[in-house]
Amino acid sequence: MPRGRPPRPIGVPGAVMLTELAPGHFEARVLVRDGSGRRREVTRRSPLKLDSRGRKVPDRNGSRATEAVLAAAREVRVAVQGELTDSITVRRLWEHYRNHLVALERAANTLDRYDDVAAMFTTAFGDLRLYEVETITAEKFLIEVGKTQGPGSMDTARSVLSGMFKYAVRKTPLTVNPLREVELPENLEPKGRTGGARDITVDELRFILTAVRSSVLPCPRKLMKKERERANPIKSYTPPTVTEFCESADLTDWVTLLAGTGLRRSQILALLWSDIDLAGKTLRTTGKVLRITGIGLVRQEIENDPKNRKGRIALPDFAIMMLTNRKATLEARKKNHPPAEPPAYDLVFPSENWTLRDPNNVQHQWQRVRESLGIPDDITAHSFRGAVATILDDAGLSARVTADVLGHADPSMTQRRYMARGRVHPAAADALHRAVSAE
Repeated sequence: MPRGRPPRPIGVPGAVMLTELAPGHFEARVLVRDGSGRRREVTRRSPLKLDSRGRKVPDRNGSRATEAVLAAAREVRVAVQGELTDSITVRRLWEHYRNHLVALERAANTLDRYDDVAAMFTTAFGDLRLYEVETITAEKFLIEVGKTQGPGSMDTARSVLSGMFKYAVRKTPLTVNPLREVELPENLEPKGRTGGARDITVDELRFILTAVRSSVLPCPRKLMKKERERANPIKSYTPPTVTEFCESADLTDWVTLLAGTGLRRSQILALLWSDIDLAGKTLRTTGKVLRITGIGLVRQEIENDPKNRKGRIALPDFAIMMLTNRKATLEARKKNHPPAEPPAYDLVFPSENWTLRDPNNVQHQWQRVRESLGIPDDITAHSFRGAVATILDDAGLSARVTADVLGHADPSMTQRRYMARGRVHPAAADALHRAVSAE
């Protein structure tokens, strides 16, 4: 059987030994085991303290030296090899966690969004040690984010912090994720828009598809805030119609393919003609367009990207007709106005210069059309995904089929987030009538 006392737990200091070096000035020593299991001696002397007149205040009983050495001992949880411990700061943990996300090849725009969140929580409590972060600390921070930034930002912040501390539980002596027990309010008022893209009804979808081709309503450009506040407004001009603007901005076909596939706008703008099989009436998703800070627009293909799952989907006839006409139009345009140099990609939706189009710019163009048509501002490009899901659900197709069309890994998420609920179902009433009436 082992003899003697068991070793002191890592990071827990022993008894403080005091030596008076001079009257009112002490040296304190303590032994503590670090992350490597070795015992270290930590020493600190009485820190200087001045009174209101600038005179030195003696450390009469060594209490200041004791406090200083115990604070230093708490820092000695780092192993000799420099491994992570629960005594590092939240700010330092984020640096390690971000490197971990880069190694996992997280999308650049995802990292940009996480960086924004990290700037908030490192400002709020970034200098706390991991063992000092309590559930109430994280909860107060998240609620404040929800009040000032909206529930979407609150959820994102919680996701980042939860993942970060889950990583810490695996990599450090930390035993509890403080985000696990966080409880957040569900009734926060969303900021700005209504907090998310709402579903488009079938009637609204038909209206949009018709309007982008035939509406004669004026489609003026959206004025910047400074222009709206200007004392002398800019000289009036005759704005184009919705149809004219959609044609000049190349939005008509983009909206049509949104309705025909439910793809994200970044996926549609990344489509190559090699992804389209007009004869087989299918489309293959391969890449997406995103803007990377310091680099610009890129077409990116990442394996197992949750926002761009690769696969092939069937196309409706109206989308096939549009794509057939579009291909002929682009070929004619290329002959009449050839690009200055061979394009990097054979894009289905190239810019005027045959380069990648910015998804955010296209979204702003859609906002201009939406405002001109009097469409609510919570109908975004993402709303078309919900419309596709609801139409397929009404057609009696399974959630698995709809998940395959939208590129979801989990059909239950498709049902929960994309299939519209709370609608009137005449078919249900007919079924009840037939059952009761024995028809």
